[in-house]
Amino acid sequence: MKPLDFIKLILKHKVILIIVPLLFGVLALVLTANPKRNYYSETVLYTGIASGSSIEMDKSFNYLAANNAFDNLINILKSRDTQEEVAVRLLSQHILLDQPNHKFISENAFEELQDILPENLKLDLAKAVDLNQDAASQYEATVAYLIELMNSDNSNFVYSLLSYDHPHYSLEAISKVKVERISSSDLVKLTYEIDDPGICQQTLKIYTEVCKQKYKDLKESGSDTVVKYFEAQLSESEKKLKAIEQKLLKFNQENNIINYYEQSKAVAIVKEDMGVAYKKGMAQLAGSEASAQRLQKKLAIQEAIQQKNNAIVNSKKELGDLNYKIGMYSAKAGDDEASKQKLETLNKQAKVLQEKIKSNVDELYTFQNSTDGVPIKKVLPDWVDKEVETEDLKAKLSVMNAQSQAIDEQFAAYAPAGANLKRIEREINVAEQEYLEILHGLNLAKLKFQDAQLSSNLTAVDPPFYPLKPIPSKRKIIVIALVLVTGIIILAAILFMEFFDDTLKNQKNAEQKLNLPALGMLPKLFVAKPHLDMVKIQERLMDFIMQNFYQTFKDKTKSPKIITVFSTRKYEGKSVITTNIAKRIKASGHSVKVINHSNEKLSIAKPPKYTWLYKFFGYQNPTIDYKHPFLTAVTDNSLEAEEYQTYSVGADYRDIKSVNDLGIDINESENTPDYILIELPSMLECNYPAELLTKSDLALMVCRSNRLWSNADNTMLDQVKSLLGGKVKFIINGVDLKEVENVIGELPKERSATRVRLKNMFRFQFYTSNHI
Repeated sequence: MKPLDFIKLILKHKVILIIVPLLFGVLALVLTANPKRNYYSETVLYTGIASGSSIEMDKSFNYLAANNAFDNLINILKSRDTQEEVAVRLLSQHILLDQPNHKFISENAFEELQDILPENLKLDLAKAVDLNQDAASQYEATVAYLIELMNSDNSNFVYSLLSYDHPHYSLEAISKVKVERISSSDLVKLTYEIDDPGICQQTLKIYTEVCKQKYKDLKESGSDTVVKYFEAQLSESEKKLKAIEQKLLKFNQENNIINYYEQSKAVAIVKEDMGVAYKKGMAQLAGSEASAQRLQKKLAIQEAIQQKNNAIVNSKKELGDLNYKIGMYSAKAGDDEASKQKLETLNKQAKVLQEKIKSNVDELYTFQNSTDGVPIKKVLPDWVDKEVETEDLKAKLSVMNAQSQAIDEQFAAYAPAGANLKRIEREINVAEQEYLEILHGLNLAKLKFQDAQLSSNLTAVDPPFYPLKPIPSKRKIIVIALVLVTGIIILAAILFMEFFDDTLKNQKNAEQKLNLPALGMLPKLFVAKPHLDMVKIQERLMDFIMQNFYQTFKDKTKSPKIITVFSTRKYEGKSVITTNIAKRIKASGHSVKVINHSNEKLSIAKPPKYTWLYKFFGYQNPTIDYKHPFLTAVTDNSLEAEEYQTYSVGADYRDIKSVNDLGIDINESENTPDYILIELPSMLECNYPAELLTKSDLALMVCRSNRLWSNADNTMLDQVKSLLGGKVKFIINGVDLKEVENVIGELPKERSATRVRLKNMFRFQFYTSNHI
């Protein structure tokens, strides 16, 4: 759509585009004549969620976590439980007032509240609340009683007041408190609008306090539960650890253990050293005993020496006696044989004793000296020393053996004690680790709890103010917006209808839909305004049609030329167009005959009279101008009787093969017209004569511009085209006047210079007035 077409469309509907929005604007003015005046207040809370201080020094900023925290806070502020408590506290505040106070409630609202309060509720409150208490205690007692009453059942006064649509205390009214985060800051803004300035301020004030407490309780409850859990677990772990430590103490006392590992190490070392010493002592004892035995063996010949000494002494004594006897015998004896023999015997005995003494002396020398050449007197001290040493070693080894047994007993006691002690120490280690982990968790939980306490402190940066002036009325904005929206909706509806208009509409659209060449177009002949020359427009369009008409037959010398006028539906304007074409042919000096079917009425039914509604909205007068020469041609007898004939449409209509079958004799040369125009009834209602159509020199289809071209119409047209080929053309009838400009240019009417300039501007033609 071109800008000029858009302007034309708006100008066509200018009245409805102006009047209807104005009517809606007046309606809005009437409906908002007595507007309800509301008051506005707001408060800003600092949360510290994103940039607030924290005990956790290494805590980093998390954008998603901050957004989640703000979502949680806003949802808490908007929760039903919060709204219920705010409503109950607001109601309690107003119930405790003896008279209206503009800081809390207006006089009208106070009177309305007193009217709806049940007497039994007043009496119950008087019993439940101690009037001797201070105002804060009375307020809290009233709140507690009303909350208990609200939760008791769903039919009491408080529950009903909150659930229905009371303008001040209902949940619907409290839910109008708007909560929003200010950009990406730590600030949350609460706004409220209501018809009472005192209630507006007090509602926000109570809302702020309730939200602070609920958010703090919620933040701290989770952390406090965790702290209590860790404290309980820490107490249990501590008891468990003390019990195991007491078990270890008892075990050490029973086993006389001071330091098991040092003691066991000392016992092992002592046992090892004692074993080495014992083995060494045993070796020394064995050596000493061997030495003593050897010395004892050496000392065993002492008896033999004594015996030898005694034998030598005895031998010496005997030898002395013998020597004495020999001396005596020698002195006394004579030469007798007996004396000699006796002396010889005594000498032999003395010699034997001497040899014996010598032998004993030799043996004694052997006994008195060892084989190593050590004198026997030196062996005795060594033997005595060895005996003493042996006895000493035996005593030591006896003591060491007793000590070794004691150490073995202690070692045997320490061996299982070590495993038990290890198990107890392992239990203590596990218990200590558990205790330390729980203690660490408790420290973290307390740290988190303290952090939650810091982050849960909502602070009112901008407390709610008392509104002195009501909110400015939006009446003007509403009226203007309603007018604009109504105008836009109407314009959108007009554009929608124009865009989705699927009718034939104009010659260009018809050529595309019908796929046929056009012979021309004709407008709908309404009663035109004085400045518009419809006769001239119609005549100019007929000139174009006749020019195309004659152009079709320029190379044909056949006579008569048969033109078949048809339409797929009735009331398309065939008779009027056929008569006017025949009239133009006759005026050009050619003979013509119009053959119409008897089903067509020559008179045109008049449409309803022009209604006031069209005038009101400034639309084109829909009344047909029956005085227009184009329409009067049907009834003005411009054709002679022999030039206009009719035929009947009967059962044999479809079998008609030529013009002669219609009762027209064209063989007589003197009566044969140059052009024969045959009008056929609508093809979708009557079977058409196919052979008659094939003999036509031109098949002219007439169709209205304001009709939809259906599949049935298209099928029928395809059948006609299959019979006649390129001899089919059409005339589109009843087009809008704005479409006529596409054929004849600007409509012949008077225009002001300003309108001409504006039209050229919208067409982007700024130099059209310049002449060459």
